Amino acid sequence: MGCLSDYSFGHIKVGGCTYRHDLIVFEEEILSPWIRQEGHCLHVEDLKWAIAHHPRVIVVGTGAFGGLTIPQETVNSLAAQVITLVAYKTGKAVEAYNELVEKGERVACCLHLTC
Repeated sequence: MGCLSDYSFGHIKVGGCTYRHDLIVFEEEILSPWIRQEGHCLHVEDLKWAIAHHPRVIVVGTGAFGGLTIPQETVNSLAAQVITLVAYKTGKAVEAYNELVEKGERVACCLHLTC
């Protein structure tokens, strides 16, 4: 998959295509729109699609201002499945994802594109 680029509030490019809804990226696959059961709270159920691809790492973009919260229960559930969760505001998450892909990591990226 092409790298993630040109993120700004409400949109991002993935492999040259622009997306305007929250999304999950794993290798050549994209889930968009990515709809969570609670818009600004990340539950493990919201990550089912990513988890099904057996990533070693899930990078979460919490929004331009960090509006998406991640309960400890979600972190613990992923750790029990031997999946590392890293979360940053979305701009930094895009950079982290691209770096991990470049290193050959098996990584999924879940991005909240707005707040």
